[in-house]
Amino acid sequence: MKPRTQLRFLSIALFALWGRAGAEDLPPFVVSPALLGKPAASRPVPRAATQPPAAAAATQPPAAAAARSAAAAPGRAAAAATPARPGRKAAPPAPQDPELLPGATRITGDRVFGRQDTDVAAEGSAVLVRDATRVSADRLQYFELTDEVEATGNVKVTRGTDEMSGPHARMKVQEQVGVFDSPRYAISRPARPPRPGQAPLLPGQALPASQQPISGHGDADSLVLEGENQFRLFNATWTSCKPDRPDWYLKAKELDLDYDAEVGEARSGTMWFKDVPIAYLPWADFPLGESRKSGLLSPTFGTSNKVGFDLTVPYYFNLAPNYDDTLTTRLMGRRGLQFRNEARYIDPMYKGIAYVEYMPDDQVEGRSRYAGSIRHDQNFGGGWSSNVNFNGVSDPRYFIDLSSRLTLTSQVNLLRQGSVTYAGGGWWSATGMLQAYQTLTDPKTGATIATPYKRLPQLTLTANRPELPGGVTFQLASEYVDFSHPTFDEGRRLTFYPQLSLPLQTASFFVTPKIGVHTTRYELDRRLSAGDNSLTRTLPIVSVDSGVTFERDTQFGGRDFVQTLEPRIYYLYVPYRDQSTIPNFDSGFYDFNFAQIFAENVYTGGDRISNANQITTAVQSRLIDPQTGAETVRAALGQRYYLVDQRVTLNKDTPARTGKQADLLAALGLTIAPKTQLDTAWQYNPRDNWTERFNFGFRFQPAYAKTLGVSWRYRRNYSTDPANPNGFRDIDLTGQWPLWGNWYGVGRYNRNLRDHRLTQGIAGVEYNAGCWVFRGVVQHLTTSATDVTRAFFFQLEFNGAGSLGSSPLNVLRRSVPGYGKINDGSNPFANDDEF
Repeated sequence: MKPRTQLRFLSIALFALWGRAGAEDLPPFVVSPALLGKPAASRPVPRAATQPPAAAAATQPPAAAAARSAAAAPGRAAAAATPARPGRKAAPPAPQDPELLPGATRITGDRVFGRQDTDVAAEGSAVLVRDATRVSADRLQYFELTDEVEATGNVKVTRGTDEMSGPHARMKVQEQVGVFDSPRYAISRPARPPRPGQAPLLPGQALPASQQPISGHGDADSLVLEGENQFRLFNATWTSCKPDRPDWYLKAKELDLDYDAEVGEARSGTMWFKDVPIAYLPWADFPLGESRKSGLLSPTFGTSNKVGFDLTVPYYFNLAPNYDDTLTTRLMGRRGLQFRNEARYIDPMYKGIAYVEYMPDDQVEGRSRYAGSIRHDQNFGGGWSSNVNFNGVSDPRYFIDLSSRLTLTSQVNLLRQGSVTYAGGGWWSATGMLQAYQTLTDPKTGATIATPYKRLPQLTLTANRPELPGGVTFQLASEYVDFSHPTFDEGRRLTFYPQLSLPLQTASFFVTPKIGVHTTRYELDRRLSAGDNSLTRTLPIVSVDSGVTFERDTQFGGRDFVQTLEPRIYYLYVPYRDQSTIPNFDSGFYDFNFAQIFAENVYTGGDRISNANQITTAVQSRLIDPQTGAETVRAALGQRYYLVDQRVTLNKDTPARTGKQADLLAALGLTIAPKTQLDTAWQYNPRDNWTERFNFGFRFQPAYAKTLGVSWRYRRNYSTDPANPNGFRDIDLTGQWPLWGNWYGVGRYNRNLRDHRLTQGIAGVEYNAGCWVFRGVVQHLTTSATDVTRAFFFQLEFNGAGSLGSSPLNVLRRSVPGYGKINDGSNPFANDDEF
């Protein structure tokens, strides 16, 4: 399951343990190791060392007397330690002194003195070292029996990459229990390794949040060490900014940090930004890592012309590692209060997400409103699986009024579907499905929206059995559907389409002849059009598909390439059958493209099968980098030639084609330079000598968070209804680019040139200060022919500590191809299901 963002409302993520390691080298004093708490026979014999010029003293516990080194002088410092406790998530170890045995303690100073097996004191550049822990001070005293050290004056404690400094500290070295007075601390944890299969970083891309080191620093009146990975700070501050520029920081009366459970808790806190208090946090709990935890998530607020002031406060329930729940309260200034509950779950055998939204009283519409969705995938094992996708809203304008997503506001039919599939047969599979739609007809525009047929049920059986005797392949496509509609013809359709093909293939060419018989049976319950209630249609279908691939080595622009030439010829024959009395349940026109010109039928669905006696030819050429296999150039040209006129049409009002040539298709894709692509496609009508469609796209992305895109689309309008044209002409400009300093610009301009209307406009700026980011974005969204939504997003994001405002990240990711979060290479917690 993709975890949610774990920063809580009233919470600031604090990452605290020991301080950052010092850079100074340890002085070369004598090492005299011993171990506490083990029998004398198990202790290693200390090694003799040369007496340094500085004073030193050594003592050991009574049990270690038999293991003392003859070279250890009475004035030499003692070493005493026990191994670190296993199973803890401690600070990363620092490089060890090769002359110091594991678990041994070394104490040095300008003057060292003490009592044998009791205590050792050091003054002047005093240092205590054990494993990854180093304590330095003007004066320190080590109590060997209790394993305590008391340090006074310029105290610095380092462990791995963590550091604390202050005037006084007393602590048990091994147990890490004690008190540090008035400390300044720097706390960090190492970066996590990339997840398996994670994509490599782009040039200039920052590390994802999950791979960035957890670090921060601050000061406190007192820091209580309560054991390894357990800390309590009083009157403390914390920030992830650089020490010389703490633009923001959290100040709390009390902070509790538990790095074993990866949970922190703050009481009586205040968030400061640019020396101005911006949020009071009476209580907050937060995760110290990637683990999820129940609690209030960071609130968001914004504004738009549809809902007014918009405040969202979510509460997250971490119910189990594989399922969770989020309850969200949304307050809209113009419309009132809305509640949303979303549940997510995942298991090796199933996964899903479900949400429900409810608004008791929309103050604009004067009624309650709701929306809901359930998506569930189940694997029962043994080849059995199921799927549920059910969506619904209270009224057709729900998304138009309450959503800022173009994909939602443009919906006119909401799917409601459930299916069960068996695929355990190896070469065959079967599916049973129930399907219906909720049609959203906007009452304000009155636009006519066709209601799709319900399939109650649809049963399919498909098979693909290759390598039969003689190399023959058997395929089967069969279907039973019961169509239901409130106003049109209703009935049942049974389709049975067996096929035999003989693939002949080598490394350079292929030829595949195929023959099949398409049989369809109709039984109608309600007939509004003319014709019988029982109908049968049988059609033989014959085709031959063939192609050749030529290759040669060539050079272009001083580079070596492999050039291909790939011609393809496809022949199709389907005899004519009168289908004018057959109802049209689900047939329509396919989009005309390179895939469709090699298809058996120009119509979708199963109610219309066009007569055909035609040849399709196409040729493709590519330039391929022999080292990487990447395509630098791809060019394609294709056309269909008709040997007979078209006689089967969708309905009596659809004109039949009479020309001998289909439209000419051309496509070109170029990688002009690294990270620079150009794609264009053209559909030309040779009968009338005009362009049917033309698309052009250019994208330049030299590095992360640096992208520019231009696209232009054109489709000729052939609708006879002026109110519902099916042509379009629009331009789309997108980009994200550094402006100056740490400022970035981001935007999108998508304009309908036919209607002279802005479809979507986005303009915004971002500023990356290193430890915080500002984003300000304005969005213009045309939600219908007469409605426009305008929204403003304002966000302050504090690295490692959540954010304030309304996040525009989901809007930018969906609307600007190649958009990159400037302070984070990726956001694994992004929730694209939020409205």
